[in-house]
Amino acid sequence: MKFVDRVKNVIFSPRAAFQNILAEGFSMTEPVGIILGISFINALLFGIGLIRGSNVVADFLSERVHIYPDVVHWEIDISGFTGFILAIAVGVAVVYTIYSLVPWIITAGIGHITAKHVFKGLGDFESLLCTFGYSHIAALSYTFGLVVFVLAPVTGFFVLIAMGIAHFLWSIVLRTLAVSEVYGLDTGRSFLCVIVPHLLLLVFGLLMSGIPFFFFKWY
Repeated sequence: MKFVDRVKNVIFSPRAAFQNILAEGFSMTEPVGIILGISFINALLFGIGLIRGSNVVADFLSERVHIYPDVVHWEIDISGFTGFILAIAVGVAVVYTIYSLVPWIITAGIGHITAKHVFKGLGDFESLLCTFGYSHIAALSYTFGLVVFVLAPVTGFFVLIAMGIAHFLWSIVLRTLAVSEVYGLDTGRSFLCVIVPHLLLLVFGLLMSGIPFFFFKWY
């Protein structure tokens, strides 16, 4: 029951929730469970949504349905090729679920380095890793978008984009509060600790995208 209360508090009063988690002591079992559980559900829903969407596109191109899908009655034929694709989707969901632990550790590590060694905060890496794990609850907004995407791929596509933006913003807010509570920093510096990993990822992506242009320029 305490786990349910902690999840509810992170959603509705995150600062107090993080304070209680740090005060009561913690283990990594719950944060890891939250990350793995939500990541698997989201990845599986995304795979099913893609299958549904491809079926809708195929039906539309064959002029068997109107542009809007039937939301009330729908089914997925798991025989033949569709069943094979669904099996692949499940496998990809499992791999993605395991991989989801990697960005959690990396973002917490960069956040810790920034908070501890740049801004001289008082916290520790394990506490930040734990609270960042609970912050993954923000991905539930993306889960909602994926459910709509599965039920109505055309409409759900736009809902999914909106929920993806909401997920990103919500996770930034939760992680900013987490850094503030763990390291005793003000909101501005806590926000910088959270946004730095995203900026580094953006710079890395830009550098990687520029490599082919550099190669062809000289060769």
